[in-house]
Parts: sequence; structure tokens; C-alpha cells
Amino acid sequence: MKVSNISKNDMDRIREAVKSAEGTTSGEIVPFLVKSSDDYEEVNFKSAILFMLAPLVILAIMSYAWLLPFPVTLLEVVLTVLGMGLLGYFLPSVWPAFKRLLLPNRRLSNAVERRALAAFVAQEVFSTENRTGILIFISQFEHMVEVIGDTGINEKVDAGEWEEVVSLIIHGVKEGKPAEGIINGIEKCGRMLAAAGVHKPPDNPNELPDDLRLG
Repeated sequence: MKVSNISKNDMDRIREAVKSAEGTTSGEIVPFLVKSSDDYEEVNFKSAILFMLAPLVILAIMSYAWLLPFPVTLLEVVLTVLGMGLLGYFLPSVWPAFKRLLLPNRRLSNAVERRALAAFVAQEVFSTENRTGILIFISQFEHMVEVIGDTGINEKVDAGEWEEVVSLIIHGVKEGKPAEGIINGIEKCGRMLAAAGVHKPPDNPNELPDDLRLG
């Protein structure tokens, strides 16, 4: 998928932010950005059904109340319903805000959680020597962020402490400035890890690439 609002300069700035944050801690920060965590294909069908039902309900009410200004044939009803169905089917694909409106929060959060766990494995965040990998997973469409720390990090940082990192990144995504949000979140991670005592030993190598991953 193509992820919007991320330029080459943004990629360079994010890489430098990761490098800087890891300069004082053994944590290995892996930022991962996707446009969406799922295709949510069921939304198109849901929208099509709603758009097909709407004219039928309106026609039924107007007919019952004798409010129709002119007679409507069965063919006209069928064509209207089919046309509205096509409009409803394609509308979520071109209007993300409408698509989100038809999706319950639980469906969105489940999709993001599954995609984040898959990214944690695919990017081998678990492969650091002291299990100090951290995945910062950002899903633009859902405006959601998942921070997953490996066991070596979770022993020292309480899960609730990641909420400020999440808030910083979500704010940037909602403002249309995902790069700024990601950088702010990465810098916050570095400060939190240093404060928690996750220090960088002299011989600690850079075990994971510092680049922003795009999915």
C-alpha cells in the first residue's frame, strides 16, 4: 500500500530520531507505518445495502402518505435502487471518513492489533540479544497506534507508560503530519527507556535497522 504524507526527507528525519533515541538505551525501536490494517471489504456491501434500502423506505413512506408528485413505475424503482446500490458500494472506497463511520471501533482495534502482531514477527523485533525490541505500529486509516515491547523492555516499563507515546503519534496522524507524530513518539520512547534504566552497554551494537518500515 502507498502511505500518504511521508517524504524521503521525513524518512531520513525518522531514521535519525531512532538513531538518537537508541544512543542512550539498549532498546531497539522499530517504527512501522501502514495506510490501513485491513481492506474492510464488508463495508462496501454494508454501504450498498443501506443505500438500496434508503430509496425504498422513502418511496414507501411518500406513497403511503400520498406525497408522491408523480407516479413511479416498477422499472424506475428497480433502476433507482440499483443505482443507489452502486453508489453505496463505491462510496467507502473514495471517502475514508464515511468508511470509518460504518466500522465499529472494536472491528478497527482488532484489525490493528492483528496487523501489529504480524509486523512484530515479520520484522523480527524479537530477535535482539537481550529482547529489547520495541515495535511502534501506526495505522493511518484507523488513527490507531500499537506499541509492542519485547520481554526485556516490558520488565522495566509498565504497559500504561506507552499511552503518552501513542497519544503523540495519533495527534500527528490526525493533523495530517504523521512524520512529526512518529518523531515525537520515538523521542518520548528514548526518554522513557533512559529513565527506566534501560541503559546502553558500551559494546551494544545496533541490532535492528533504524529505518521507518512501510506496509
